[in-house]
Amino acid sequence: MAQCEAGATRTLQRWAEAISRADAPALLALYADDAILVPTVSNAIRGTQAAREDYFRDFLSREGLDCELGEYARRVSHKLGTVVVGGHYFFRYRDGGERITIPARFLFTFEEIEGEWKITSHHSSQLA
Repeated sequence: MAQCEAGATRTLQRWAEAISRADAPALLALYADDAILVPTVSNAIRGTQAAREDYFRDFLSREGLDCELGEYARRVSHKLGTVVVGGHYFFRYRDGGERITIPARFLFTFEEIEGEWKITSHHSSQLA
């Protein structure tokens, strides 16, 4: 159980770091080929690698974008072999001279696929 939580947590941390580096290839590699993304700043559901790439191309283009993980909780499904992580994160970027912060909540599902913990689903929405 602890090994599953640790693997999923490492992938979540690598995800936030890839966002902050605007490293689309590293970010997209964290998703399973058939992962579902319901993104923070788009109404379109992204169920293919090409659709996720399209979303992140736009999202990562924000000047000075970074991601800070906030509080989160984890749950391991012993029956399914998945880890669900839900919590909060903050995206920050510059728009002209103004610093914009987007507080959001997230729910990721992780699964070990061929020895790597991959994101199989990801939902994110802005906090009111």
